[in-house]
Amino acid sequence: MSEILKRRYNIGIGKETSRGTKATPKYWLKPLSEEYNDKIEVVASERAFGVIEDSEEMVVKKKYSAGKISGEVFDKSFGLFLLGAIGQVSSVSKAEDSSVYDHIFSVLQSAKHPTLTVEVKRGDNEQKAYPNCVIESLKIESQANEYVKFEAQLKGKAGSVSDGIPGYETENYFMGKDVSVKLADNLAGLDGATPVDARKIEINIAKNIEEDKRLGTHEPNDYLNKEFSVEGTLEILFRDTTLKNWALNGSKKALRIDIVDTSTTIGISSHPSLRFDLAKIKFKDPVEGGDNNDIVKVTVGFKSLYSSSEAKSIEAILTNLETSY
Repeated sequence: MSEILKRRYNIGIGKETSRGTKATPKYWLKPLSEEYNDKIEVVASERAFGVIEDSEEMVVKKKYSAGKISGEVFDKSFGLFLLGAIGQVSSVSKAEDSSVYDHIFSVLQSAKHPTLTVEVKRGDNEQKAYPNCVIESLKIESQANEYVKFEAQLKGKAGSVSDGIPGYETENYFMGKDVSVKLADNLAGLDGATPVDARKIEINIAKNIEEDKRLGTHEPNDYLNKEFSVEGTLEILFRDTTLKNWALNGSKKALRIDIVDTSTTIGISSHPSLRFDLAKIKFKDPVEGGDNNDIVKVTVGFKSLYSSSEAKSIEAILTNLETSY
């Protein structure tokens, strides 16, 4: 064994059919960065020993795994991140293009969202699989002239030696040119809405994970998600006060982020795509920014809220050639 370049790492991800049981990677990723590792927590004894030193023993009290994976959004592998983050999926073939599928991800109203196995091959030095992984948070970011990117924070059980063989599927990526952002008074109005002249948009899904701790083991038995939240930011040039006023007046809107790679055809005439619909949002924290020699920009935050009339908060639709997740 010898020193290795981080580029020689292979990162795989698979959906577990039995919660906490290692799954074979379905996709081997092409990350921009990866920091997923075994973790421990230790406790030092405070018992007295007749000396002034603070402790004479320290033991491992907990073993687990945690870290983050960042990368560009691809049209197939990203489905597993959406499933882990949002909770459930329904897959249907397109009526006009039967080899192409729309995968509709919606919020699972449960404390147990699907678990994943993350496998890391560290060159020829080490290869481990980490089961029972849950997504703590998932951030998706798009800005002009850049790849659409994501960052996923995960937590799972301690790793064990594995021997999966990396293999990479052909996938399609998305760029800023593929993205449009729409705002309307409700979901029904989004189809006919004019795209906002946005420069950058980011959404962050947070799961508020809690460990299921039990006696008899130093590993968490499971990871449970608590309250589900979605927030984000939107940046535009300061042409008028509309967006600021919506924030200051507490206006309610629906938001759509459409990402469609029109330069790539799949099936007969379809295109790889990813859509996020937020049924009800309210804006916050409007900020005008820029130096004296800059064009003024307005950045506003927003929070996704549950819409009782639509019976949803967020929905994502991923279109590709996969039949299911």
